[in-house]
Amino acid sequence: MSRSREIDNRTLGCTLQRVKTIPISDLRTRIAEVIDDVQASDEPTIVMQRSRPAAYIVNPEHFERDQAELRSLRRALFLTEVREAEAEYVAGDAKRYDDVEELLDELRG
Repeated sequence: MSRSREIDNRTLGCTLQRVKTIPISDLRTRIAEVIDDVQASDEPTIVMQRSRPAAYIVNPEHFERDQAELRSLRRALFLTEVREAEAEYVAGDAKRYDDVEELLDELRG
């Protein structure tokens, strides 16, 4: 086996997460068992309806951790954009608008 093939397989194995799925009809009869399993696991469960994902059941601690991380990332992005806008303004590169409607028209695209 070539060296690049080994790396690809190793990378693939590390990055793909197996996710449990359950048909919605099974969920109706096994809800307590599924909830217990999700709470004891790091792995989410996908509820399938007509062979398509209908919902995700996740461990609440993991959900809250992920939401906190997402909030933090959004805040960091917002602050970066504000700093960039302030730098443009200070440098005199900020576009000026005669009125709010002109600005809104540009933002709408």
